Amino acid sequence: MHPPQSDLATDMTRTALLEIDFQPWIIELGHDPGALARAGSVRDAQRAAGALVVCTRYLSRDAADPLRSDPASDGARFHPSMTPLPGDLIATKFDRDIWSNPDLDAQLRLVGVQHLMITGYLTDFGVRIAAERACSLGYRVTVHSAACAGSSEDEHQRALESIAAAGATLDGTPAKPATSRRGSTVRQCP
Repeated sequence: MHPPQSDLATDMTRTALLEIDFQPWIIELGHDPGALARAGSVRDAQRAAGALVVCTRYLSRDAADPLRSDPASDGARFHPSMTPLPGDLIATKFDRDIWSNPDLDAQLRLVGVQHLMITGYLTDFGVRIAAERACSLGYRVTVHSAACAGSSEDEHQRALESIAAAGATLDGTPAKPATSRRGSTVRQCP
């Protein structure tokens, strides 16, 4: 059972900021270069409020791909403005879905996280998958759309529509139950 939304606003120990793929090679693919600075502002505000910061990254399992397989390489490292700080959680994935890392859900639940705020790149890949899967796992989800960038503006918007249809909140506005193209109701995140 989740506490009411108002309780989450005051109890940041139940909230984590999930930062998706702030790595140079992924950021370069984004449609909105300003999203990086806005994500930094969200991070500063959430950290100051006491939220746990979770920095996610994609690494390739292919050793022949040194740009993406070595976490210290220029491509795979975190962007300098989004480098994890002491106390931040670092979660690594080897595909687009951060929830394929079995430790993430366990670690979040261990510290009592119930609400995830999400920023990141790319909205139409890692961000969408993270938000929708978090909803299916029972987390409350807020996506800061201005602190995300997609592969294009159109793809960014389509992904945000999909995220809202899954029941996530976009920028502090709770998603309304949506109707799918087939007419069935799409459930909200708990």
